[in-house]
Amino acid sequence: MRAILGLAQTVWRDARAYAPARPWRRLAAIWLAAFAVWLPISLLAWRAERNLGNAAPVTGYTLFAALLFLAAFNLRKRFTVLPLGTVRAWMVAHGVVGLVSIPLYLQHSGGLWPGGFYERGIALAFYAVLLSGFAGYALERLIPRRLTDLDFEVIYERIPSEIAELRERCEALVLKAMQELGSDTLGRYYYESLDWYFWQPRFLLSHLVGGRRAGRWIRGHISALRRYLNEHERACLDQVEDLALRKSQLDAHLVLQGALRYWLFLHVPAAVLLLVLVLWHLLVVNIYAL
Repeated sequence: MRAILGLAQTVWRDARAYAPARPWRRLAAIWLAAFAVWLPISLLAWRAERNLGNAAPVTGYTLFAALLFLAAFNLRKRFTVLPLGTVRAWMVAHGVVGLVSIPLYLQHSGGLWPGGFYERGIALAFYAVLLSGFAGYALERLIPRRLTDLDFEVIYERIPSEIAELRERCEALVLKAMQELGSDTLGRYYYESLDWYFWQPRFLLSHLVGGRRAGRWIRGHISALRRYLNEHERACLDQVEDLALRKSQLDAHLVLQGALRYWLFLHVPAAVLLLVLVLWHLLVVNIYAL
């Protein structure tokens, strides 16, 4: 519960920081509306349980309505021309309703892990949606700031070609130095160590979590080779180092932009699966109630 409250406070604080003009009124209205719906329903369900009644229909149908509203956010993003409020307001409401759904689900299921096989399938889908939603929220808050800290911008689809171009420039630079200086020290070291680095994106996990492993690896190999080179070869090595560091930034763009693009490939299918399971659960419950 503390984690839920902490995340809710973070959502509130970030939304206030990014929303222009009248953020307080809109955010307060969303939170108050969600709380005004959740509190009476929770109290009704609790009262029904105390009176030995069945509280499941109250929380169950409310959860189903919440799922429909959460699914409507994807439709709202597709039909931006419709006068249904701003996408930012829908995004905040999406997060608020998702948070409110957590205590409702726990009250409906009776705990973190229900007893039945089918109910456990619903629980797994619910937690997958929940965790992927938390991950998406963290990515949306952190990655844009990380991208602005990089020295340049690049279109995601052009990153592989940019990396290939850097590799070709580096190979041409090393080959030219070998031909002009008549020494193969730089060339041998490049093909033994740096060639591996330039052929594909490297240190992606480090870039994703904000590490500096790529920079340390590059500078470590460059400094180890520098002592064996003459002045002209060192000038060429400095250019190779610049290309390697730029390639490191391209790798960072690739993994950060990719995370922003592809986390939805986990969140959306899990949400669709959850909605299908809940619909079948609702159908079965109502059939057996007849």
